[in-house]
Amino acid sequence: MKHTIAAILAIIQLLLILFSWVVTTLMPSAPLRSLLSGEGVRWFFGSFVDNMSSPLLVYMLLCTIAYGAFVRSGLGKGVSLLLRGGRLSYSGRHALIWVALLFCVMVAVVIIIAFVPHAVLLGVSGTLFPGAFSAAIVPIAAFMITSLSLVYGVVDGSYTDLSKVFIALYSGIADAAPLFLIYVLGAQLFYSAIFVFA
Repeated sequence: MKHTIAAILAIIQLLLILFSWVVTTLMPSAPLRSLLSGEGVRWFFGSFVDNMSSPLLVYMLLCTIAYGAFVRSGLGKGVSLLLRGGRLSYSGRHALIWVALLFCVMVAVVIIIAFVPHAVLLGVSGTLFPGAFSAAIVPIAAFMITSLSLVYGVVDGSYTDLSKVFIALYSGIADAAPLFLIYVLGAQLFYSAIFVFA
């Protein structure tokens, strides 16, 4: 499915390039810009990095890191087993206690820095939206999930050495690699359409 989406985006990009060239060649007065003109080629290569640079890309990176840590640590299985009333191992119960304590501390810190009057993450007008807190919701959530997962994995024994922690942190990026390709193709197609039709 993902490879089909990537192929479709690449084909649409090629069609857009050809369409912009054909239309501007046949109808020079048309309010379109060609991606094969000097201006279009300069724009395509010169603004490629700017087109890719967005908060969405950062969010994807952080969320995939959190996902990898969460899955590899076994925290999801531990919580699921607890909610179903299953029997946890001693190390699993001990790890969940540490996770619960750390979660309470993290929530308390977030409340102190974002929800009390004159908190540091409030906006200039004293509101959450817009403000530093609203801009940091995804990074805060990803950091919390990653930290809780690492604590669970270390206490439970899933992470016996530093290399396993490192592998867990980048494994989510490897699992989500097709999404990054789709993002690159989709973002460039979006900005190419804006260039051509704006």
